Amino acid sequence: MSQPWQPQPNQYGPPQPPPGYGYPGPYPPPQQPMGPGYGGYRHPGFPPPPRRGNGGKAFLFSLLIAGALMGGYALFLTVSYEDLSRDGLQISYIALALALAVLIGLTSGNTAGRSTGSHIGGAIIATAATFFAVTNGYVAVILEAGGTELLEAMLEHDAGAPAEFWWERLSGGVALIGLALAGGICFLTGHTVGKKKPY
Repeated sequence: MSQPWQPQPNQYGPPQPPPGYGYPGPYPPPQQPMGPGYGGYRHPGFPPPPRRGNGGKAFLFSLLIAGALMGGYALFLTVSYEDLSRDGLQISYIALALALAVLIGLTSGNTAGRSTGSHIGGAIIATAATFFAVTNGYVAVILEAGGTELLEAMLEHDAGAPAEFWWERLSGGVALIGLALAGGICFLTGHTVGKKKPY
């Protein structure tokens, strides 16, 4: 006597849907591992790689900051040289030195981390930018006042005139104080900020 038909169990695993319906691959779809390290994630057993300071990026950013402030200060001197007194020049010079020191120090500390070499490099950039901002500003003023002919005549007669202007117009002592503030505060700022970084 025949038994009523009953569905036979699939001996080859669960039934698979025909192609084109839902998931196109094997059935059931493979489970994606949840731990990092798979599919763009890192395995939970491995810590993320330690972040490292980037001295090259800190150097580049410091140069960009120095160039921007030097250009701005030269423009300031060009616009205001007719009415700018010696006291006003000295005050603006010290303000420029402090701005360079703080901005470049923060940049080197945040970008390069604990790298003392980058902090020293930032201090050198800040010091040089403080000096060249005044000398380049002096050249820009000469160009504004008398054009290229006056500038060429001045440089032929005394090529060190921009540096002499920086020293004499800033009364020597103020000129050196500006350089010391730029370099010293820049290094201290970068070193202080960098010590707080884990890299």
